[in-house]
Amino acid sequence: MKAKGILLFGVCAALLLFVSMPAKAFVFNTPNENVFSHPFGSLFDTRSGMDLENDGIPFNQGLYTGYVALSDERGDAWWGINAWDFVDAELFNHKARTAARNSIVLPEHPLDRELSDEDRIIFRDALERLRAAFDRGGRSEAAADAAKAQVSYDCWIEATEDGRADDAAACKAAFEDAMKEVEFWATYKLTEIGYIAEEPPLQPQSYLVYFDFDKSNLTSEGASTMADVIRDALAAPNTTVRLVAHTDTSGSLNYNQALSERRANTVISGLIDGGVSAERIVSDPVGETQPLVDTGDGVREQGNRVVEIDFM
Repeated sequence: MKAKGILLFGVCAALLLFVSMPAKAFVFNTPNENVFSHPFGSLFDTRSGMDLENDGIPFNQGLYTGYVALSDERGDAWWGINAWDFVDAELFNHKARTAARNSIVLPEHPLDRELSDEDRIIFRDALERLRAAFDRGGRSEAAADAAKAQVSYDCWIEATEDGRADDAAACKAAFEDAMKEVEFWATYKLTEIGYIAEEPPLQPQSYLVYFDFDKSNLTSEGASTMADVIRDALAAPNTTVRLVAHTDTSGSLNYNQALSERRANTVISGLIDGGVSAERIVSDPVGETQPLVDTGDGVREQGNRVVEIDFM
């Protein structure tokens, strides 16, 4: 990005153009600019963004103002040979024009600059910090400071590349000050002002409480399952707890109907003892009429000796 290495070429080119072309051919790219403002005004477009209207996204408005100032500073510093750099002046002017159109303007990437390995790491970390703050909403929640942070970052990296230690230190300080504000407001807005999303309502799962053959008392596994059921029922107090009690097909129809009722009552008692209101419980003992596992008559099937529990 350095233009100082072509100073001699630029001087010669400007003199040749001045001698070989009529005076009216030297039309400067900035309205009302005159030929004596700087020696290469007709070769570099460094200030055309200064007369643009800027009315739009607040973040881009801030970028426009900051990049115009940077471009003006770099383009008008030609009297001091160590500060003069029309290439960077044109770069910042281009960014100002882009911002004025409310288009995306990215900060400088360390790989695009001639930096030492140590400086490249420093600017990589600073760029990641800037991006992280933007991702948290910094451009909208603290638009002016976010724009200042990006422009100051570009100023810092440009001055570091050119070896202007004092300018680099000043731009870095401006970057740090702006980033403190951006990070504070982005984090505050996301965590303190109604950003915390409501937890989705609990969706309890269905449970199966199994019983031994011809038994209606809970097994150890059944007792463990009942503890989970009670926990979820208490955590979802507005739900209805629905029970469907089954038996296998071994035994008579009437016997199995009564057995399923006893199993349902065992579960109901466990729920009530655990603190679940009886008004919330709906029981449907179906005996062997609705087997979960389809079998013939007179078959002992563990999968059918069960009480289904659902939340509605």
